[in-house]
Amino acid sequence: MKKSIFSIGLFLLLAVTACELLEPSGKSIQPLDSKIDFAVVESYPNYYKPSKPLIYLMMKTEKSYPCMNYYIATDFQRRGNEITVNVFGIGLDNVCATAFGPAGISIELGNLKGAYKLSFVNRTNNFEDSYNLIINDSLIIVDGKESENTKPLYDFYWRHPENSFACICNMQTPEASSLCEKFIDTLKSVINLKEFTFPAIGANPYFPLTENTGNNVSAKYFYYDSETDFDKIGDVMKAFFQNNVPPDSGFEISVINWLNKKIESWLL
Repeated sequence: MKKSIFSIGLFLLLAVTACELLEPSGKSIQPLDSKIDFAVVESYPNYYKPSKPLIYLMMKTEKSYPCMNYYIATDFQRRGNEITVNVFGIGLDNVCATAFGPAGISIELGNLKGAYKLSFVNRTNNFEDSYNLIINDSLIIVDGKESENTKPLYDFYWRHPENSFACICNMQTPEASSLCEKFIDTLKSVINLKEFTFPAIGANPYFPLTENTGNNVSAKYFYYDSETDFDKIGDVMKAFFQNNVPPDSGFEISVINWLNKKIESWLL
């Protein structure tokens, strides 16, 4: 869940030596007690609404906490080609969501392109870790060695190609493979598609947290000509399921494009 990014004055960090700080809202901030994993990725301001992808910094602790809504308290500054993330500690909302999980934060960096210095600073634990960040139209590169305090999850992250989509088939039923191929052939008879693959090295933006989509899921990637063409997929998918897929078969298809438009067979 995306948290709002807040700021705490530097004087407070220097003056307070107790085990907790306080946000202006009265919430407590505990000292950072975990290594932080991070990734610079493409994502969306609202998961449920279509939009162009933006660059985000995702951070999570390696330690799990008793409330899943613990978060990493930060502020973020960008001055020219230097991006600095001040890490204040671990915060908790007023209500504890009682399930174990890491603390996290998502910081929108916006539309970036070029070379940057990305630094993580924690005054309490007295560390400043810096990485080189390179962003072009197709790739995000994080260059730097893991430290005892921070670790990049990927060195290479491929960006969503414009006018692209992923077609994901649930492969748990015996006939799934043939149905998936038949759907793609049907789709190609209606709109112009060109299949492509992502390089083996680097994170796939449609499935960034896994090396592959798993044994029960098959994903293929395509370029299409226009949003008008993409918008035809829903009708094609609905007709395909009516004519080819028995009710309650368990077979499902979902399509998601670079603009976060989703078409899911179970919702048609």
